[in-house]
Amino acid sequence: MAITPEILIPRLGDILVEQGKITSDQLRQALEYQRENRVKGKSLLIGQVLVELGLLDQDTLNQSITQQILILQTNLREANQTLEKRVQERTAELEVAYTKLSELSQLKVNFVSNISHELRTPLTHISGYIDLLLSNGMGALTPEQKSAIDVIKRASQRLEHLIDDLILFSTSEANKLVIVKEATDPAEIVKNVYDRYKEIAEKRGIGLSSQIAADFGMIQADQNKITWVLNQLTDNALKFTKSGGKVILSLTGNPEKVCFEVIDTGIGIDPSKFSEIFEQFHQLDGSSTRSQGGTGIGLTLAKKIVEAHGEKIIVSSVPGKGSSFSFFLSRH
Repeated sequence: MAITPEILIPRLGDILVEQGKITSDQLRQALEYQRENRVKGKSLLIGQVLVELGLLDQDTLNQSITQQILILQTNLREANQTLEKRVQERTAELEVAYTKLSELSQLKVNFVSNISHELRTPLTHISGYIDLLLSNGMGALTPEQKSAIDVIKRASQRLEHLIDDLILFSTSEANKLVIVKEATDPAEIVKNVYDRYKEIAEKRGIGLSSQIAADFGMIQADQNKITWVLNQLTDNALKFTKSGGKVILSLTGNPEKVCFEVIDTGIGIDPSKFSEIFEQFHQLDGSSTRSQGGTGIGLTLAKKIVEAHGEKIIVSSVPGKGSSFSFFLSRH
Protein backbone atom coordinates (compact mmCIF):
# COMPACT_ATOMS: atom_id res chain seq x y z
CA MET A 1 0.00 0.00 0.00
CA ALA A 2 1.38 3.40 -0.99
CA ILE A 3 1.95 5.89 1.83
CA THR A 4 -0.33 8.86 1.19
CA PRO A 5 -1.83 11.63 3.39
CA GLU A 6 -5.09 9.65 3.28
CA ILE A 7 -3.83 7.21 5.91
CA LEU A 8 -3.99 10.07 8.44
CA ILE A 9 -7.76 10.48 8.00
CA PRO A 10 -10.07 8.04 9.79
CA ARG A 11 -13.55 7.41 8.29
CA LEU A 12 -12.71 9.30 5.08
CA GLY A 13 -15.61 7.70 3.19
CA ASP A 14 -18.20 8.90 5.74
CA ILE A 15 -16.65 12.38 5.70
CA LEU A 16 -16.92 12.57 1.89
CA VAL A 17 -20.59 11.58 2.14
CA GLU A 18 -21.19 14.27 4.82
CA GLN A 19 -19.48 16.83 2.55
CA GLY A 20 -21.71 15.82 -0.39
CA LYS A 21 -18.73 14.77 -2.51
CA ILE A 22 -20.15 11.25 -2.99
CA THR A 23 -23.43 9.50 -2.22
CA SER A 24 -24.04 6.68 0.26
CA ASP A 25 -24.61 4.27 -2.65
CA GLN A 26 -21.29 5.27 -4.20
CA LEU A 27 -19.55 4.66 -0.85
CA ARG A 28 -21.10 1.19 -0.60
CA GLN A 29 -19.99 0.45 -4.15
CA ALA A 30 -16.44 1.57 -3.32
CA LEU A 31 -16.36 -0.50 -0.09
CA GLU A 32 -17.48 -3.61 -1.96
CA TYR A 33 -14.78 -3.05 -4.59
CA GLN A 34 -12.24 -2.57 -1.78
CA ARG A 35 -13.26 -5.91 -0.19
CA GLU A 36 -12.98 -7.72 -3.51
CA ASN A 37 -9.45 -6.41 -4.02
CA ARG A 38 -8.49 -7.34 -0.46
CA VAL A 39 -9.52 -10.94 -1.16
CA LYS A 40 -7.22 -10.87 -4.18
CA GLY A 41 -4.38 -9.65 -1.95
CA LYS A 42 -4.51 -6.05 -3.13
CA SER A 43 -5.02 -3.39 -0.45
CA LEU A 44 -6.49 -0.06 -1.52
CA LEU A 45 -7.48 2.97 0.51
CA ILE A 46 -11.05 4.11 0.11
CA GLY A 47 -9.96 7.35 -1.57
CA GLN A 48 -7.89 5.43 -4.10
CA VAL A 49 -10.88 3.18 -4.80
CA LEU A 50 -13.19 6.16 -5.41
CA VAL A 51 -10.71 7.69 -7.87
CA GLU A 52 -10.08 4.35 -9.58
CA LEU A 53 -13.84 3.81 -10.05
CA GLY A 54 -14.24 7.35 -11.39
CA LEU A 55 -16.59 8.29 -8.53
CA LEU A 56 -14.31 11.11 -7.40
CA ASP A 57 -11.50 13.05 -9.07
CA GLN A 58 -8.02 13.24 -7.51
CA ASP A 59 -8.12 17.03 -6.92
CA THR A 60 -11.39 16.83 -4.99
CA LEU A 61 -9.98 13.96 -2.91
CA ASN A 62 -6.79 15.90 -2.17
CA GLN A 63 -8.77 18.98 -1.12
CA SER A 64 -10.93 16.93 1.26
CA ILE A 65 -7.89 15.23 2.77
CA THR A 66 -6.08 18.56 3.20
CA GLN A 67 -9.17 20.07 4.85
CA GLN A 68 -9.47 17.18 7.29
CA ILE A 69 -5.74 17.34 8.17
CA LEU A 70 -6.14 21.05 8.97
CA ILE A 71 -9.17 20.25 11.16
CA LEU A 72 -7.22 17.52 12.95
CA GLN A 73 -4.30 19.91 13.54
CA THR A 74 -6.65 22.52 14.99
CA ASN A 75 -8.32 19.96 17.25
CA LEU A 76 -4.94 18.65 18.38
CA ARG A 77 -3.69 22.17 19.14
CA GLU A 78 -6.84 22.94 21.15
CA ALA A 79 -6.55 19.63 23.00
CA ASN A 80 -2.92 20.38 23.86
CA GLN A 81 -3.85 23.85 25.10
CA THR A 82 -6.64 22.39 27.24
CA LEU A 83 -4.31 19.71 28.59
CA GLU A 84 -1.61 22.25 29.36
CA LYS A 85 -4.13 24.43 31.19
CA ARG A 86 -5.33 21.44 33.23
CA VAL A 87 -1.74 20.50 34.08
CA GLN A 88 -1.04 24.06 35.23
CA GLU A 89 -4.22 24.10 37.33
CA ARG A 90 -3.42 20.69 38.84
CA THR A 91 0.18 21.73 39.54
CA ALA A 92 -1.06 24.84 41.33
CA GLU A 93 -3.49 22.72 43.39
CA LEU A 94 -0.70 20.30 44.31
CA GLU A 95 1.58 23.18 45.32
CA VAL A 96 -1.13 24.54 47.63
CA ALA A 97 -1.74 21.06 49.06
CA TYR A 98 2.00 20.53 49.58
CA THR A 99 2.31 23.88 51.36
CA LYS A 100 -0.58 23.00 53.67
CA LEU A 101 0.88 19.55 54.30
CA SER A 102 4.27 21.08 55.14
CA GLU A 103 2.61 23.50 57.53
CA LEU A 104 0.68 20.68 59.21
CA SER A 105 3.84 18.60 59.44
CA GLN A 106 5.69 21.47 61.10
CA LEU A 107 2.78 22.03 63.52
CA LYS A 108 2.92 18.33 64.42
CA VAL A 109 6.67 18.50 65.03
CA ASN A 110 6.28 21.64 67.17
CA PHE A 111 3.43 20.06 69.12
CA VAL A 112 5.39 16.87 69.84
CA SER A 113 8.46 18.88 70.83
CA ASN A 114 6.57 21.25 73.12
CA ILE A 115 4.54 18.51 74.79
CA SER A 116 7.66 16.39 75.32
CA HIS A 117 9.52 19.21 77.03
CA GLU A 118 6.46 20.10 79.13
CA LEU A 119 6.17 16.49 80.29
CA ARG A 120 9.84 16.29 81.22
CA THR A 121 9.59 19.01 83.92
CA PRO A 122 7.00 17.29 86.18
CA LEU A 123 8.64 13.92 85.51
CA THR A 124 11.93 15.27 86.83
CA HIS A 125 10.17 16.20 90.08
CA ILE A 126 8.51 12.78 90.28
CA SER A 127 11.83 10.98 89.74
CA GLY A 128 13.50 13.13 92.38
CA TYR A 129 10.92 12.27 95.02
CA ILE A 130 11.03 8.58 94.06
CA ASP A 131 14.80 8.51 94.65
CA LEU A 132 14.31 10.40 97.92
CA LEU A 133 11.76 7.85 99.12
CA LEU A 134 13.93 4.89 98.12
CA SER A 135 16.89 6.33 100.00
CA ASN A 136 14.72 6.61 103.14
CA GLY A 137 15.05 10.39 102.98
CA MET A 138 11.48 10.73 104.17
CA GLY A 139 11.53 7.89 106.63
CA ALA A 140 12.02 4.15 106.52
CA LEU A 141 9.86 2.19 104.08
CA THR A 142 8.22 -1.13 104.75
CA PRO A 143 9.08 -3.94 102.28
CA GLU A 144 5.65 -3.52 100.68
CA GLN A 145 6.12 0.24 100.30
CA LYS A 146 9.59 -0.19 98.82
CA SER A 147 8.25 -2.74 96.32
CA ALA A 148 5.50 -0.33 95.29
CA ILE A 149 7.98 2.54 94.89
CA ASP A 150 10.22 0.31 92.77
CA VAL A 151 7.29 -0.30 90.42
CA ILE A 152 6.65 3.46 90.22
CA LYS A 153 10.35 4.08 89.54
CA ARG A 154 10.41 1.58 86.64
CA ALA A 155 7.26 3.16 85.20
CA SER A 156 8.74 6.66 85.46
CA GLN A 157 11.95 5.48 83.76
CA ARG A 158 9.88 3.98 80.95
CA LEU A 159 8.02 7.29 80.60
CA GLU A 160 11.32 9.17 80.58
CA HIS A 161 12.62 6.98 77.74
CA LEU A 162 9.44 7.60 75.73
CA ILE A 163 9.77 11.36 76.22
CA ASP A 164 13.42 11.23 75.14
CA ASP A 165 12.36 9.32 72.04
CA LEU A 166 9.74 11.94 71.19
CA ILE A 167 12.24 14.76 71.62
CA LEU A 168 14.74 12.94 69.39
CA PHE A 169 11.98 12.36 66.85
CA SER A 170 10.93 16.02 66.77
CA THR A 171 14.59 16.98 66.35
CA SER A 172 15.02 14.62 63.39
CA GLU A 173 11.77 15.81 61.80
CA ALA A 174 12.99 19.39 61.98
CA ASN A 175 16.15 18.31 60.12
CA LYS A 176 18.21 19.06 63.22
CA LEU A 177 19.49 15.53 63.80
CA VAL A 178 23.15 16.13 64.58
CA ILE A 179 25.59 13.22 64.22
CA VAL A 180 28.87 13.69 66.07
CA LYS A 181 31.31 11.03 64.90
CA GLU A 182 34.17 10.14 67.19
CA ALA A 183 36.40 7.18 67.92
CA THR A 184 34.04 4.59 69.40
CA ASP A 185 34.51 1.05 70.64
CA PRO A 186 31.76 -1.08 69.00
CA ALA A 187 32.28 -3.93 71.44
CA GLU A 188 31.61 -1.56 74.35
CA ILE A 189 28.29 -0.55 72.75
CA VAL A 190 27.22 -4.18 72.46
CA LYS A 191 28.30 -4.94 76.05
CA ASN A 192 26.44 -1.91 77.44
CA VAL A 193 23.24 -2.85 75.62
CA TYR A 194 23.57 -6.45 76.80
CA ASP A 195 24.05 -5.33 80.41
CA ARG A 196 21.00 -3.09 80.18
CA TYR A 197 18.65 -5.82 78.96
CA LYS A 198 19.98 -9.03 80.51
CA GLU A 199 17.82 -8.70 83.65
CA ILE A 200 14.75 -7.82 81.59
CA ALA A 201 15.35 -10.86 79.37
CA GLU A 202 15.74 -13.14 82.40
CA LYS A 203 12.43 -11.97 83.86
CA ARG A 204 10.71 -12.71 80.56
CA GLY A 205 12.32 -16.15 80.25
CA ILE A 206 14.24 -15.17 77.12
CA GLY A 207 17.85 -16.20 76.53
CA LEU A 208 19.83 -13.03 75.77
CA SER A 209 23.42 -13.45 74.62
CA SER A 210 26.14 -11.40 72.96
CA GLN A 211 28.56 -12.66 70.34
CA ILE A 212 31.57 -10.44 69.69
CA ALA A 213 33.73 -12.07 67.04
CA ALA A 214 37.01 -10.29 67.81
CA ASP A 215 38.68 -7.17 69.13
CA PHE A 216 37.60 -4.75 66.42
CA GLY A 217 39.36 -1.66 67.67
CA MET A 218 37.66 1.68 67.14
CA ILE A 219 35.12 2.91 64.59
CA GLN A 220 33.95 6.41 63.68
CA ALA A 221 30.38 6.87 64.93
CA ASP A 222 28.07 8.83 67.20
CA GLN A 223 28.31 6.51 70.20
CA ASN A 224 25.18 7.77 72.01
CA LYS A 225 22.94 7.53 68.97
CA ILE A 226 24.26 4.15 67.79
CA THR A 227 23.76 2.86 71.33
CA TRP A 228 20.21 4.20 71.12
CA VAL A 229 19.67 2.32 67.85
CA LEU A 230 20.97 -0.96 69.26
CA ASN A 231 18.84 -0.46 72.39
CA GLN A 232 15.80 0.04 70.20
CA LEU A 233 16.46 -3.07 68.09
CA THR A 234 17.08 -5.16 71.21
CA ASP A 235 13.97 -3.82 72.94
CA ASN A 236 11.88 -4.72 69.88
CA ALA A 237 13.42 -8.19 69.68
CA LEU A 238 12.57 -8.89 73.32
CA LYS A 239 9.03 -7.54 72.89
CA PHE A 240 8.22 -9.89 70.05
CA THR A 241 9.98 -13.01 71.36
CA LYS A 242 8.04 -15.35 73.60
CA SER A 243 9.33 -16.92 76.79
CA GLY A 244 11.77 -19.70 75.94
CA GLY A 245 13.02 -17.88 72.87
CA LYS A 246 16.43 -16.35 72.20
CA VAL A 247 17.83 -12.94 71.30
CA ILE A 248 21.43 -12.56 70.12
CA LEU A 249 23.46 -9.34 69.95
CA SER A 250 26.13 -9.97 67.33
CA LEU A 251 29.20 -7.98 66.31
CA THR A 252 31.19 -9.07 63.25
CA GLY A 253 33.22 -7.24 60.67
CA ASN A 254 35.93 -6.88 58.08
CA PRO A 255 38.90 -4.52 57.65
CA GLU A 256 36.61 -1.75 56.38
CA LYS A 257 33.40 -2.07 58.39
CA VAL A 258 31.80 -3.66 61.44
CA CYS A 259 28.31 -5.15 61.47
CA PHE A 260 25.88 -4.83 64.38
CA GLU A 261 23.10 -7.41 64.29
CA VAL A 262 20.17 -8.28 66.55
CA ILE A 263 18.75 -11.75 65.91
CA ASP A 264 15.64 -13.15 67.56
CA THR A 265 13.47 -16.27 67.45
CA GLY A 266 10.29 -14.22 67.73
CA ILE A 267 7.07 -13.99 65.76
CA GLY A 268 8.80 -12.72 62.61
CA ILE A 269 7.62 -10.24 59.99
CA ASP A 270 5.96 -10.80 56.63
CA PRO A 271 8.52 -9.65 54.02
CA SER A 272 5.79 -7.60 52.31
CA LYS A 273 5.59 -5.48 55.49
CA PHE A 274 9.31 -4.60 55.68
CA SER A 275 8.84 -1.05 54.39
CA GLU A 276 5.88 -0.41 56.71
CA ILE A 277 7.78 -1.07 59.93
CA PHE A 278 9.94 2.01 59.32
CA GLU A 279 6.97 4.36 58.85
CA GLN A 280 6.56 6.84 61.69
CA PHE A 281 3.76 6.16 64.18
CA HIS A 282 3.02 2.95 62.30
CA GLN A 283 2.59 -0.40 64.03
CA LEU A 284 1.86 -3.64 62.19
CA ASP A 285 -0.70 -4.24 64.94
CA GLY A 286 -2.32 -0.84 65.20
CA SER A 287 -5.35 -1.90 67.22
CA SER A 288 -6.12 -0.46 70.64
CA THR A 289 -5.83 -3.97 72.07
CA ARG A 290 -2.39 -4.78 70.67
CA SER A 291 -0.22 -6.69 73.11
CA GLN A 292 2.99 -4.66 72.68
CA GLY A 293 3.50 -1.03 73.65
CA GLY A 294 5.50 1.69 72.01
CA THR A 295 5.02 4.95 70.14
CA GLY A 296 5.73 3.60 66.67
CA ILE A 297 8.69 5.92 66.09
CA GLY A 298 11.57 3.73 67.30
CA LEU A 299 12.43 2.09 64.00
CA THR A 300 11.80 5.35 62.14
CA LEU A 301 14.44 7.06 64.28
CA ALA A 302 16.80 4.09 64.10
CA LYS A 303 16.61 4.20 60.30
CA LYS A 304 17.33 7.95 60.24
CA ILE A 305 20.30 7.63 62.59
CA VAL A 306 21.88 4.78 60.63
CA GLU A 307 21.28 6.61 57.33
CA ALA A 308 22.85 9.74 58.81
CA HIS A 309 25.97 7.56 59.22
CA GLY A 310 25.78 6.74 55.50
CA GLU A 311 24.45 3.20 55.96
CA LYS A 312 21.14 1.29 55.91
CA ILE A 313 19.32 -1.08 58.25
CA ILE A 314 18.97 -4.53 56.67
CA VAL A 315 15.97 -6.67 57.62
CA SER A 316 15.48 -10.38 57.11
CA SER A 317 12.69 -12.42 58.64
CA VAL A 318 10.67 -15.62 58.44
CA PRO A 319 7.15 -15.35 59.92
CA GLY A 320 6.88 -17.59 62.95
CA LYS A 321 10.62 -18.23 63.17
CA GLY A 322 12.28 -14.91 63.90
CA SER A 323 13.92 -11.78 62.52
CA SER A 324 17.29 -10.15 62.05
CA PHE A 325 18.06 -6.42 61.99
CA SER A 326 21.58 -5.44 61.04
CA PHE A 327 23.61 -2.43 59.92
CA PHE A 328 27.22 -1.69 59.04
CA LEU A 329 29.40 1.17 60.26
CA SER A 330 32.67 2.26 58.75
CA ARG A 331 35.95 2.06 60.67
CA HIS A 332 37.03 5.35 59.11
